[in-house]
Amino acid sequence: MKTVRTLTILAGALAPIAVAAQEPALAVSNAGAVQWGLALAFLGAATATFLSCLGSILGVSMTGQAGAGLLTEKPELAGKVITLMVLPGSQGLYGMVISLLFIFNYAPVISGEVAISVSQGVILLAAALPVAITCLTSSPYQAKVCSAGMHMLAKDDKLTGRVITMAALVETYALLGFLISFFMLNSFKAGIIIAS
Repeated sequence: MKTVRTLTILAGALAPIAVAAQEPALAVSNAGAVQWGLALAFLGAATATFLSCLGSILGVSMTGQAGAGLLTEKPELAGKVITLMVLPGSQGLYGMVISLLFIFNYAPVISGEVAISVSQGVILLAAALPVAITCLTSSPYQAKVCSAGMHMLAKDDKLTGRVITMAALVETYALLGFLISFFMLNSFKAGIIIAS
């Protein structure tokens, strides 16, 4: 029931975008005209950074809480604890790189030299979603692995390498989301900027 309600809300939110995508006049680059395509593209870039950083905030916070407990018992493990705390923070960087890729590679769109339609804006928004969603979800799960690894370190501090390896396996999926967003943005560039 909850899934149906969520899908209904999502469909209601996306319906105006679908209707606007049918309007070719919205791509016209007039000084006073609202450029919905560009707005959607910027929303995608912002979403990539925002959701990725949110995941990293949650992950680093969770790992920090577990690390604080370990450091009260074994302060000599501070370097290893900080290393484990940094791991969930890397996902925020992936989202930021995708946002910067949009800003630098789509400069003609941003400056107004090339107008984009609403459907092209939706495509650019969609290109940001793989990195945004995978980083948002993987970072807290990576933090759980790191937090559990701190329990391992409490018993034997020579297990750091194994803990980092286990945490890196979770990050693999954030990296896959990053790569998909990266390749989508680069492949769409040919159709949007070069074709114009």
